[in-house]
Amino acid sequence: MSQAAAPLRGGGSHPSAFSWVKALAGAIFASVIAAGPALAWDSGDLNQLRRSNSCPGCDLSGSYLAWSDLRAADLSRANLSKARLDHTILIGAQLSGAQLAGSDLRGSNLFYADLSGVDLTGARLTGANLTGAILAGANLTQADLGGANLFRADLTSANLTGSDLANASLDGADLSDAGMDGTKLDGAVLCRATMPDRQVFDDAQC
Repeated sequence: MSQAAAPLRGGGSHPSAFSWVKALAGAIFASVIAAGPALAWDSGDLNQLRRSNSCPGCDLSGSYLAWSDLRAADLSRANLSKARLDHTILIGAQLSGAQLAGSDLRGSNLFYADLSGVDLTGARLTGANLTGAILAGANLTQADLGGANLFRADLTSANLTGSDLANASLDGADLSDAGMDGTKLDGAVLCRATMPDRQVFDDAQC
């Protein structure tokens, strides 16, 4: 008749199951903390923006700024990738050279904002007001601009490859030299818009 194995004694060379779990949990926690700065915004930068309405070059990636009033804010060259900016007031804001890839700008007011050279790859801008906005040289690849107002917006040399402009208003917009391969224009208003070939669009509906 076989004998039952003797239980492990405290102080032996074999760690208990609890110590293994504790060590594993500690390792996971440490890895999350180490990755934190790469996944979250800089709280100091966010406080600076709230205090002064100016934070050029700041790291605000992934931050929550929805429904904020940031009119005339200076966010040039700031990292706002994957930030929540839906329904935010950005009238006359300075955003030139900013990183806005994957950001949420649905319903935001970017009236006459400077977005020249920005990266808006995959950004959501449905219903946004971009009247008179400067988007020269901007990267709008795969961006969703459905129903957006781009009246007299400057989109010269912008990359609109694969973007969605369905039902958007591009009345009087300048699309000179813009890249528009695969761009969806179903229902878009293009009256008096300057097209990529620099020809002014005009038809009986205008």
